[in-house]
This record gives sequence, structure tokens and C-alpha cells, in this order.
Amino acid sequence: MGETDFSKYTVLVVDDIPTNILLVKGMLSKLKFNIVSANSGQQALDLLARTRPDIILMDILMPGMNGFETTRAIRSNPNTADIPVIMLSALNSDTDIKTGLEAGANEFISKPFIQEHIVNCIITQINLSESKRKKQEKEAEAGLGWDAAICLLASMACCGKDDLARRLGDLALSVPLPFIDESLHTLPDYTSDSLVAWTSQRLQSLELKNGQISVNECLTNVTGLLVPAAKARKITWNIKLGGQINVVADPVLLKAVFTNLMSCACQSGKGEVTVSGNVDGGLANIVISCTPDSKATVNTDFRVALALEVALKMNGAVTYEQDADGQCRFQVLLQTWQK
Repeated sequence: MGETDFSKYTVLVVDDIPTNILLVKGMLSKLKFNIVSANSGQQALDLLARTRPDIILMDILMPGMNGFETTRAIRSNPNTADIPVIMLSALNSDTDIKTGLEAGANEFISKPFIQEHIVNCIITQINLSESKRKKQEKEAEAGLGWDAAICLLASMACCGKDDLARRLGDLALSVPLPFIDESLHTLPDYTSDSLVAWTSQRLQSLELKNGQISVNECLTNVTGLLVPAAKARKITWNIKLGGQINVVADPVLLKAVFTNLMSCACQSGKGEVTVSGNVDGGLANIVISCTPDSKATVNTDFRVALALEVALKMNGAVTYEQDADGQCRFQVLLQTWQK
């Protein structure tokens, strides 16, 4: 194991013998694990009602509620069911091991313990738990996106008004699909002002997942998504950023901002759409410019207003202007990532 600092992980040790708890603490404290302990099964359950460890080391032979019963109780509680449990016990018969695994233990380690083996098991189970959680989050997000898409498409198909269908389509490009919930379908009307107000309201309760995001990678991803649209409109992309630009942003929201503005440029522009960018005074300045097609009749105000609401959530800004020569420019300002 190359890593020796596991301070981000909390281990709950459950054992009625203080010496055993001290022994495990001594093994794990060298690697900077955070250790909490309980001297009975019931005390462990009471502690789990207040805190959530990354893994539990469970003794079996305890008075009152033994390790098997405590593990079953942990697995029966939806709030703790997914926490990995490793049983540490002097019991080592096939029956004991079978009972422990059936109770819900992820692993069974018999005494005497070997420090490296315990640590390896802990890290393996934590990694498996984290991978499972991330997979479930992705599946849940995908499911939410699919459900939201169905609801939105059904609304568009049944609205009976082309301008409303277009506005709802613009909305889907401007915000992440999982962001769209049933509250959209309870609006008294679907005017531009109403949809912008709804977006602003929804954003207030949204928990950001800000981090260091590469604008370069985000633009590459968005242009990939817009390949069919660009082909249909015979648009070519000219991406010319002044080097690597990293910003502080939520990856999903940043993608929504660029998808909205670039699809708008693709829809209303002709020939080449240029995306330029630089960093000045801690701000990233990204400009999307195009020459509008004389046949295009797209109202950009609504979509820019939506993109602005999303950008504001990330402490950024979005503007739109059309100069005397007819050139259209969308500007995105975001805070740069400071090392």
C-alpha cells in the first residue's frame, strides 16, 4: 500500500473489551484513520443514529446484543444498510463464518489479527462501497434524466403551440434534465418570464458541486454533442482558447450554459462559429460569436436569460450583444481556479 494517510475515513470499532479496541486503534492510528468506538451492539446503533462511519469493525461475542444481531440491525436500517461491516472474532468455524456473512457482514477476519491484512480489507471494502455508491448515483441521475425527458417531450407534443414547444425545447438545453421536476408542469403559463422565474426558483435549492473544471474539455464535450445539429446547419466550430482555462464551476451546470449558448449560435448562425477565450484578472472570458443567418428568426433573449440564471448560481455572468455589422456575441464570465 503506497498511501499512508487515511484521515478522510472514519472507522467504528465495536467491542466490549477495551483492550481489543485499543489494539485496533493502535493498528489504525498509524495510518491516520479516524477511530470511534462502541462497547456494545446497542451503543453502536445509538452512535450510528448520530454519525456515519465509512466502515464498521464488529466483534461477535458481546453481552446483550451480539455482533450477528447488531449487524442484522444495521442492515435492516436504510440509513446504515450500505455501510461495510468486517467481523473480527476469535470464532472461526465454518458455521460462525457462514452466520456472519448471512447476517450481512462483508468480510470475516479471525483472531489473531495481522495488521496489514486488516488494513487491506478495510481499504478494499471502502473502495468497493464508494464505487457502488458512485454507480448508484449515476444510475439515479440517468433515470431522473430519462423521466424528465419523457415528461418534457410529452408536454411539447401535447401543447399544440409551436412557440411553446420551442420554448420548452430551449429550456431543456439550458438546464440539466434531472433539474426539471413536476413543478414545471404546474406553472399557470409557459411565457418566457414564467420559465425564467421558475428556473431561478429551482436554482435556489440546488446544491452545487463546484470544483476545478476545464473549459477546454467542456467545450470539446459540447461540440461533440452538437455534431448532428452542426451538420444539419452546415456549421463549423473554430475553438481558439488562449491555453488551458480552468474555472470554478459545477460541471453539469457549466455544460448546460455552453450547450445552450452554442446550440443557439448553431441554430441562428451560418458558416463558422468562433469560440475564443482568455483569462484576465482572475476571470475567464469566453466569447461565442457567429454571423446570423438572415433566415433565422430565433429570439435569443429567453435562452440568454436562462443561461444567465444558471451562470449566476456559479458566481458568473452571461451577456449577449449584436454589433453594427450584425455579428452576434455571447459572453460567459466565470471565476478562474486558483492553485
